Amino acid sequence: MNQLERRYRRVLRLLPADYRAVWEEDMVDTFLAGVEPADPEEAEFVADYGRPGAAEVVSVVGLAVRLRLGGTGAVPTAFARGEAVRRVALVGLVVHASTAGAGIAAQLWSPLRFPGFVPTRLEAGWALAELVWVAAFVALVLGARRGAVWAAGLGLGVVAVGSGYRLVADVGAGLGVVAYELLLAALPVLALAAFHRDAPPVRARPWLLALPVGVVLLSAVLLATQWPGPGVVLDWPGTLCVAVVAAIVVNLVRGRPAPWSGTLLVLALAVFGERVVTLLDHLSRDGEPGALAVVGAVQAVVVLVVAVPLALAPLSARGAVRADVPSDDLDHEAHRPGP
Repeated sequence: MNQLERRYRRVLRLLPADYRAVWEEDMVDTFLAGVEPADPEEAEFVADYGRPGAAEVVSVVGLAVRLRLGGTGAVPTAFARGEAVRRVALVGLVVHASTAGAGIAAQLWSPLRFPGFVPTRLEAGWALAELVWVAAFVALVLGARRGAVWAAGLGLGVVAVGSGYRLVADVGAGLGVVAYELLLAALPVLALAAFHRDAPPVRARPWLLALPVGVVLLSAVLLATQWPGPGVVLDWPGTLCVAVVAAIVVNLVRGRPAPWSGTLLVLALAVFGERVVTLLDHLSRDGEPGALAVVGAVQAVVVLVVAVPLALAPLSARGAVRADVPSDDLDHEAHRPGP
């Protein structure tokens, strides 16, 4: 085995083991036949110092994503994993889109609720720029996946510019908070990789309905908690904690692992991380815990508590399935000779 083949096999490790067991040798033979020069000396040089080209690596990565985040026709485990990631993308985008819509609503009603308050041109322009998330979400739901990726990329760019501005202007958020919020905003954008060509179409109606509902609910939260100012107890991370906890409780009340379990677990971990990071930033700035810190700590604990049974639910389900298997079948499996 020469160095080129060895390097290509390392790239193929991105693929699932069962797929490699069937196709690895054929893929290696095809690759080597396609890159081997006619000149013997050049062929020897390529064999020792050559590397798989960028196009070949990208092709393998794309195949690995399609296989591991399965779509229509995939094995059940890969399909479930793919569905969980696709729901993370949908939930993340609908949250971004709802936040953008609620931001526009806040620009409209804030002067009425707080006489004398007038949004600056920068604030108004920023609220309009964030509407790109609405375009990304609607495009994804309606099946325009490439357009959704481009729009989501622009939305992430808007968040990145805003993060840089917050750091430069020092508007009350530390580097850790800004960096984590940027990472959290990138999560649904990265999850769009699960919407590959084999992914099933999105059920448009319930997701399109979720957008106006989200805008109304977030606007109500902003209105009830007095659009950012002193004394606010339920901040943005707290709002996310409440939403995730409510969704997980509904999922657990069903009494069996639901298709949303994996998605909710990912969202719970993401929200828990943001809550902890913002709490640490708050304590480092104020020096002593206030009402927001105490409430935030309780929120973090509650998210963690409800996420634990959610994580253990699949294990319990496997145990229950195994318990349903007759003991004779288990004995037969235990004594089956190896290959």
